[in-house]
Amino acid sequence: MSSSQFYLIIHSGYQSVFIGLYNRTQAVSIQTLDKKMVSGFLFITLLDILKCHELIFADLSFIGVHAGPAPFTTLRVGVTTSNGIAFAAGLPLVAVNGLEVLSNLYPEYTVLLNAFCDDVYVGQGSSLSCQNIDAFLHNQASSITQPVTYIGNGVALHHEKIKHVLGDRAVLLHDYPYEASIDMIAQYAYRQWSAGANSVKQVMPVYMKEYSAKMATNR
Repeated sequence: MSSSQFYLIIHSGYQSVFIGLYNRTQAVSIQTLDKKMVSGFLFITLLDILKCHELIFADLSFIGVHAGPAPFTTLRVGVTTSNGIAFAAGLPLVAVNGLEVLSNLYPEYTVLLNAFCDDVYVGQGSSLSCQNIDAFLHNQASSITQPVTYIGNGVALHHEKIKHVLGDRAVLLHDYPYEASIDMIAQYAYRQWSAGANSVKQVMPVYMKEYSAKMATNR
């Protein structure tokens, strides 16, 4: 089996960790781990997926890693495991920002992801930030004149507050992506690797909370 275009995706999400083996743009195998089990079973799951397809780490072209934003403890396990494997096997890594992926796929929408402690990660086109939800909604109320569609798990979390502050200017869809899927992460990573972009030796977790803290200090 030729493995020149095979790669792994490790996607640490908000509730689960997804591990996928892909060949070019097609998913070959996808496994899901509960985030409470990831530290004990991530590496074993990776080995099982490769074994089932008669592959080893050295056969892969690269490893794509969701670098965040996501719950930091779960994210750190995925990133650390990916870094260790890549170092041992001599594989390149492609870091993927899930907020950036959603913002690029849905540029007509504003993406809100849960940043915890009343903060949200905000994606508006190419602009990515972390803001206090109350400050964000205050700014939206004073700046938007036309209805804006909001998507992401931050919408479900702050649904009532968004409608209370923005009223009819907030469009909240019933069927929308709550976060970037593993397929979204995989497609983005493969395009980046094919173009020779975003390939690194070590992935660092995306952490945007400094921005929120700075804005709170300056208010």
